Amino acid sequence: MTHLANLAADPKLLVARMRIGATEPAQLRRAVSQIQYNGSDSFIEAEEIGDLQHRIAAWAKTDSKDNLSRRDLRIGCQAVLHPPLAPAENEAVLERLLEEVERKKRRAAFFAVIDAYLDGFDNESETILSLARRLEKMTARWPWRDGDVWPAKISEFSLMDPARAPENLARLILAGKESPKRVFQDAGLDTVGRRFGGLAEAAFRFACHLVIRMKGQEAVSGQRKLIEWARDEDGDFGYQRAWPDFVEASLTPWEVEEPSEAHKSALLEMLERFGGGDPRADPGRWRTVMDRAPGAYAVLVRWLTRASVLQFLDIVDRLMPDHASKLMWSYRRAFWMSYLLSDGSAPGIDAAWVAFGDDGARLARKTARETGDKSFTAFGKQYDKSPQHAALILQMGDLTIVDWSHSAKYQVWKRGQRGIPSLFKDSYRYGTLYNAPIQESHVSPRTYTWQRRLAKIIEGRVFFSPKPAWSPKVV
Repeated sequence: MTHLANLAADPKLLVARMRIGATEPAQLRRAVSQIQYNGSDSFIEAEEIGDLQHRIAAWAKTDSKDNLSRRDLRIGCQAVLHPPLAPAENEAVLERLLEEVERKKRRAAFFAVIDAYLDGFDNESETILSLARRLEKMTARWPWRDGDVWPAKISEFSLMDPARAPENLARLILAGKESPKRVFQDAGLDTVGRRFGGLAEAAFRFACHLVIRMKGQEAVSGQRKLIEWARDEDGDFGYQRAWPDFVEASLTPWEVEEPSEAHKSALLEMLERFGGGDPRADPGRWRTVMDRAPGAYAVLVRWLTRASVLQFLDIVDRLMPDHASKLMWSYRRAFWMSYLLSDGSAPGIDAAWVAFGDDGARLARKTARETGDKSFTAFGKQYDKSPQHAALILQMGDLTIVDWSHSAKYQVWKRGQRGIPSLFKDSYRYGTLYNAPIQESHVSPRTYTWQRRLAKIIEGRVFFSPKPAWSPKVV
């Protein structure tokens, strides 16, 4: 096996060696197809593809009766869409090549063209559209054998119709009667390459856009099907170019309505896994989503913000050592919940992050293991303060607010002031979270003194009486 073939056996290694970003699967699989064909032991160096394509182009321009070898014909057909000199991009070369396949009745070469078409499918490509038209005519004339499955599959799924094939597959899968894997098997897209090739990806994108148009609960079934469909053999996201489409389909239906907590958790878990981590801490992969689907991204931020605030409140609840401390904390909890669940009459919480001490971090990880709720693993660490202390870091309009647990003062910075801490960091020194121009204690919670003071800063108006939402539940 050549060095290039060894690299191709591990796509991640190949991408790393090429020093490029994530490679679109169809392109990568076509790169692999240069080296190994149909699982055989027959390899060809990448540079030989160019030489072969030049020979085919030269042969096509002549009236020579010389035949291409079976090997050259088969590999030329398999590389019909592949650079540097793709035969499909030259009408005359493509016509001569396919005529040779048909004249010689070379089944391996014919099936190689079909495979190349399915893998390289792009319904916006004129080259693919031209190839599809030729293949449609070829399949109608081809001398199929009694045991051949392609005629029925091509007819049932309209595989040679670039306009209909993706829609047919998408609607059939979303209908939910069969798993995506079984539908692909029935359609002849049963290899890994075909299941994540061009036609499968086009169908996946079409399905995403069907789900995007759904509202609330009607989207649940489709979203579950998309999650099942999207997983590749390693459980990762299999359709890289469709990543923004998938995120939109997962979130846009929930712009107004909220899903069940179980469904929300499943969506967040998959988005985090497929997206390579928390988008707040590592936004790189999410930038296209931010630009293309700001509404969908806003839903994601809303969910993550809510999870961070609830995580902070729940963990600190459990860190309170006695009834008196819990009673004091209940006022803090009620105050922040009133803004977390804002009905629009008051500013809401735009973003939130938590910095736990050692005790809180340990408890959060334990809770994540016990409950399976991975939102408890999204936090930073604070140092220098006690292991029991935790800090809730909030962005509310032009304000950055840090509210500490226990008896520590709340901190408020206005936009443009020095020392404003950043959200979503892995670690914080105590001093960076306790140096705000505005620092006040949580004095007289039962008379709502500190609540009214902080609410005035947040909302810009005086509160002569407390909001009903600030009243805690009985502890």
